[in-house]
Amino acid sequence: MKIVTVVGIRGSGKTTVVEALTRELTACGLRVGTVKSVFCPTFHMDKAGSNTYRHTQAGAAVVTARAATETSVLYPRPLRPSEILAHYTACDWVLCEGDYELPALRIVAAHAEQDARERVNELTVAVSGLLSNNCGQLDGLPVLHPQRDIAALADLLLERAPEVESLSDMDRSLNGEDIRLSQAYCAMGCRGHAPKPVPAPIGVRAIVDGKALTLTPEQENLLRSWAK
Repeated sequence: MKIVTVVGIRGSGKTTVVEALTRELTACGLRVGTVKSVFCPTFHMDKAGSNTYRHTQAGAAVVTARAATETSVLYPRPLRPSEILAHYTACDWVLCEGDYELPALRIVAAHAEQDARERVNELTVAVSGLLSNNCGQLDGLPVLHPQRDIAALADLLLERAPEVESLSDMDRSLNGEDIRLSQAYCAMGCRGHAPKPVPAPIGVRAIVDGKALTLTPEQENLLRSWAK
């Protein structure tokens, strides 16, 4: 098994890179699996109140939702990388999206040079994402477009990615800066942390002879008392 992680800020093109690489490697006759990491602390895959949620709340160690077209297996705890990857032993490649802590070959998807540099580490082999629209290299790393350069990106991975000898090696977390970036990820435009819109107060409108009048608080309270 060979493992690659694709990291970058929200909207930088991570999913596009993973999608394109999955197609390219699959076309080469390889079996590809993917893992999507979501670091937002408020995110839950199971909807509160659903039947499977009720199973979990009752204490089930593993919950499976089995349908005609797909199967979802839910663990009510975070799994170590080795536990997750144990489900992928039939795959030749595993592409991980958004995992900053994984000690695996890395592709950085970026909007601009600065956010790319913040995420490059010693395991980085290429930069991609939106930055590739106007840049061909960054500090000695190739910047490859996720569509027009996808064959070159796949060839680079095929050449550089090592076989993982032991899945437990993937449980070794990277340094503090990578962990900080993963924890800060959801603050960058995450819907779960966006300020909730405050509804405008419902006021009283008075129209006299076709003209809108602004009422004082006392006048509003008086009218409201009449409406009760």
